[in-house]
Amino acid sequence: MSRITLNPSSSGLWRVGGLNDTLHRSRQHEAESWPEAAQMRFDAVQALLDKLGEEDILLDWEDRATRAAIELIYAAAADQLLIGEVETAAALWEVLLSVDEEDHMSASVPLAFCYVALEDYDCLEEMLFSISSKSPEYHLLTLWAEYRRTGGIDRDALHTLRTRHKVWMEEFLADEHPLDEEYLADSRAERPSPRTEARELYFATAPLWESNDKFLKTIKKA
Repeated sequence: MSRITLNPSSSGLWRVGGLNDTLHRSRQHEAESWPEAAQMRFDAVQALLDKLGEEDILLDWEDRATRAAIELIYAAAADQLLIGEVETAAALWEVLLSVDEEDHMSASVPLAFCYVALEDYDCLEEMLFSISSKSPEYHLLTLWAEYRRTGGIDRDALHTLRTRHKVWMEEFLADEHPLDEEYLADSRAERPSPRTEARELYFATAPLWESNDKFLKTIKKA
């Protein structure tokens, strides 16, 4: 890994150097060994966090090298969620939001799912202010949070998902979520279809549903 640099810019934001190559190499390495690629990202992010220290620093998204560092933090958090390390994933996404207040990577969405899994409902309520109340993610979070809290079903959220976000509902309740060529091609498009976006979120949060399988079964029967 290259030496990480941290320098202020004329805008008052900070720029990070030295992580572009790490992000690129980790992505190339995924097909050969995903665990090693994930470890590569995690180690790089830990080194970056040591560099950032305890200071309140905002990173410059418009700087290409700094954007790579932001993407690396997001990817490392996603890796941790995929292996079931929900607390670590949440901590990394919290760091990301602290250095990128405009949330260019939309980290607020997976972080909110982590808060439900961790039953941290105070933080969830705060995070929901950052997520559009018209989005399918918002209503899915509302539905799951109510189930986690009480074992019951938020009928309004369920109705909204079934009527306004039918494709999302179908995808999350499907028996299979194929990682086929059609999905992969659409996921690379500038504007993926709602079904592809729903499947991407399902894959990203799969460990949560695997450890809370009664939720989706209950919703399917409701």
